[in-house]
Amino acid sequence: MLSNSCFRTSALALGDRFPKGAKVQARMEGREIQRGHLVSSPAFRLLFENNPHPMWIYDLKTLRFLTVNDAAIRNYLFSRGEFASMTIDQLHLQKDIPSFKKNLESASAQLTTSRIWHHRRKDKTILEVEITSHGILFNGRKAQLVLATDVTGRERTREAFRETQERYRDLFDHANDIVFTAELDGKLTSLNKAGEIVTGYSLEEALRGNVVQVLGPQSLELVRSMRERKIIEGGETTYEAEIARKDGRLITLAVKTSLVYRDGKPSGVRGIACDITEHKRLEEKLRQSQKMEALGLLAGGIAHDFNNLLGVIIGYSEVLAERLNSDGSLRRFANEVLKAGERAASLTGQLLAFSRHQMLQPKVLDINTSIENMEEFLRRIIREDIEITFLPAPDLGRVKADPSQIEQVIMNLAVNARDAMPQGGELKIETANLDMDETSARQDAPIPPGRYVVLCVSDTGVGMDAKTKERIFEPFFTSKQAGNGTGLGLATVYGIVKQSGGSISVQSQKGKGSSFMIYLPRVEEPASNFVSASRQIDVLTGTETILLADDAEPFRKLVRMVLENSGYTVLEAATSSEAAQIGATHEGTIDLLFTDVVMPQVDGYQLSDYLRFHRPEMRVLYMSGYPNSAGSGTSGFKFGTRVLPKPFCKDALLRAVREVLNEFRDSHTLLAPRKLSTGILQECLN
Repeated sequence: MLSNSCFRTSALALGDRFPKGAKVQARMEGREIQRGHLVSSPAFRLLFENNPHPMWIYDLKTLRFLTVNDAAIRNYLFSRGEFASMTIDQLHLQKDIPSFKKNLESASAQLTTSRIWHHRRKDKTILEVEITSHGILFNGRKAQLVLATDVTGRERTREAFRETQERYRDLFDHANDIVFTAELDGKLTSLNKAGEIVTGYSLEEALRGNVVQVLGPQSLELVRSMRERKIIEGGETTYEAEIARKDGRLITLAVKTSLVYRDGKPSGVRGIACDITEHKRLEEKLRQSQKMEALGLLAGGIAHDFNNLLGVIIGYSEVLAERLNSDGSLRRFANEVLKAGERAASLTGQLLAFSRHQMLQPKVLDINTSIENMEEFLRRIIREDIEITFLPAPDLGRVKADPSQIEQVIMNLAVNARDAMPQGGELKIETANLDMDETSARQDAPIPPGRYVVLCVSDTGVGMDAKTKERIFEPFFTSKQAGNGTGLGLATVYGIVKQSGGSISVQSQKGKGSSFMIYLPRVEEPASNFVSASRQIDVLTGTETILLADDAEPFRKLVRMVLENSGYTVLEAATSSEAAQIGATHEGTIDLLFTDVVMPQVDGYQLSDYLRFHRPEMRVLYMSGYPNSAGSGTSGFKFGTRVLPKPFCKDALLRAVREVLNEFRDSHTLLAPRKLSTGILQECLN
């Protein structure tokens, strides 16, 4: 194949400055020839005709083709006769003709290679060609000898390469994940936009630094071991690494890297990294939530038996203390046992509150009123060097919650604030209405859109750092010194708020105090004018007949003794079927069924349904040491029913019994008997 250099050699041999008609003697292939006749020499014709690239000569004045080679005919699809009738500008695209003609004005007799042109073939397809030309005399005319090199494929390859580079650069710069390359010693050689945003370092800063400078100690050792592993084993390595941003904040990256090779040897590392800091935080929150849920399930699972045992300890300690009037030291010992039992009961109650398994008795409340009722008590438990400020909203809405539990929330937050201000300060309790729209809710994710009553308890105390703030609602977690608190105060608050359908958030900074915001759903019902019956009861004794049903024998014996000592007649049953038989066969009146909710085979609700069908005038008082049983019954009585949570003291028992019996006596409405469905209890009796 003849190369372009052959064309250039022949063209240069023509010379470029001889006047028209002059004859120059030159030695070529062993004979003398005239310059004007060189193009007709056998050597030139051989080069011209057999060149694989299109060649032609055209008249500089008329632009007509004077001669073309076979390659031009093959590539452009015009016949030799068609070329003879054409001008050179007919090959050019219309848009290129002005440039082509301007280029002709500067045409020289020197060998030149011009820009890439677009030529149109006979079939209308477009070729990209590189033109090499030389001015000559052809049959006495000024002409241009042209070599056209088809570079269509080359230019397309270059364009494809440029597009690939642009796509790669676009992907590199706009990828959501960090993309980087580095030398084996950790010096960065490239970093995309995502890497700049996530790390806080500009590209220039990153390229001046080293990965080692931002890695934590544990992550540094891990990265080094991963690099050695890749060098030995090859392939990719995936790991998590903690790095420090430019602002000092630690973030966690999931990193996937592989080696870059040069001349068969590892020369660097390329990798992709994803910021999983938020994912890790949510993962940790999920683990904490699962841990707390497991603790709640554990607390609920053991509550029934544990509360029965505590009930026996507390009850007999009270009886023992009452009967030891003559011996002060023994009475003191009995009281210590009683206090320990009550503390254990309180601890169990806090665990149940945290796990959201408490027995709640919700009522429609005005929280302002609840705070006002507690104000005197709060001033007694808060030190004098702490100023208490209450800022109630004048038009505060109402919420539906258990009054005693809301009081416990306020007390726990107040005590927590007191302990956070050892040098004194200000405790502020505020209330407000809040309408949370979707935009606001997205800014504060834990609180869904809705209408709320907000209770805010804030202090000017020591505040908390971010790590402490993340764990404050965990049970048994405390930032106080050993022996000060159980770590259940805020966990209890969290559980009560959640069980009441609300949300809680905290804002705090080290040295700048803390603010706890509680959001409770607002209701439109009027506030309940509820006055505890215990405040109205002066006499705790009675002569009524009570059917006592409980499968825990020690606790049942204790309750029977307390009731009988207070004047009541007690019919005792260890099972639901035994209680049903007593109810069916007892000839006298049974004024009250006092039953445990959780019973073998048939629960207390089913038992009360059965007995109330036969004795519609009988009142019911439930007791339960198992949290999930509260409020799950089917009876749904309007009068004379309550659930007394275990463990309870003697006074609470007698007040609850008297309360239910008094409500029945004061209300002149009897309940219609419920239709009795057949079930296990009926089968037992049959």
